[in-house]
Amino acid sequence: MLFNITLLNLLETNDDLKKSYADQGTLGYNKLIALPVIVAFIATFGAYFFYGISKTDPTYTSYFQISIAIIVICVVAVVMIQARAKKNVLGNLDDAKICLAKKIYGNSQTKVYYSIYTTGRMRHDEDFLESIADKIFEIDAEPNKQFQNKINKMFKPNLEGMNATPILLPIPFTNGEKVYKKEFSFSSLDQHMQENIQENNDKFIVLSFHSGNAVLLKSIPNH
Repeated sequence: MLFNITLLNLLETNDDLKKSYADQGTLGYNKLIALPVIVAFIATFGAYFFYGISKTDPTYTSYFQISIAIIVICVVAVVMIQARAKKNVLGNLDDAKICLAKKIYGNSQTKVYYSIYTTGRMRHDEDFLESIADKIFEIDAEPNKQFQNKINKMFKPNLEGMNATPILLPIPFTNGEKVYKKEFSFSSLDQHMQENIQENNDKFIVLSFHSGNAVLLKSIPNH
């Protein structure tokens, strides 16, 4: 199956498809969620610490209970933040964009790859995407040393993990278009979808709900 403009446009108008990825679309939507997560982590450590001490000194029991209460409050806060984020995502489905993406460098064993995509007007343009990929592959020939160093640093072979936030490539390097680099894992894709990606010269499809998030499409719905 070729990931052509007709297919991409069709997918972009499929609200049911977007709704099915809404939970993943909330990731990175509200960065404030990091605060209760960090506090909960610290409180968990405190609860463990005070629980151990309270076995020999009961006066520390109240500190243990306070730590547990903080953990519960943080969990509730995370749930509420995520629920609000999902509501916002579902209320703005028209803003979610289907984008063509391309593998750049990665690990064939773990199937995690640095990839690029754009959410702008060129998001369905495979020629544009290939041209940027070629510039990255041939970065040693880039006359601008600042761009060369930046791109080499962005694509150095030490994959950061699947929760890495999309990073914007230098806009002058990408001809004025906002092109993002992000890591994607292809390990959960079925064989048919992986064959489709190979057929499309390592290009695949992502759904971007906002600038801090892009979700890999695991299958193409029937249409």
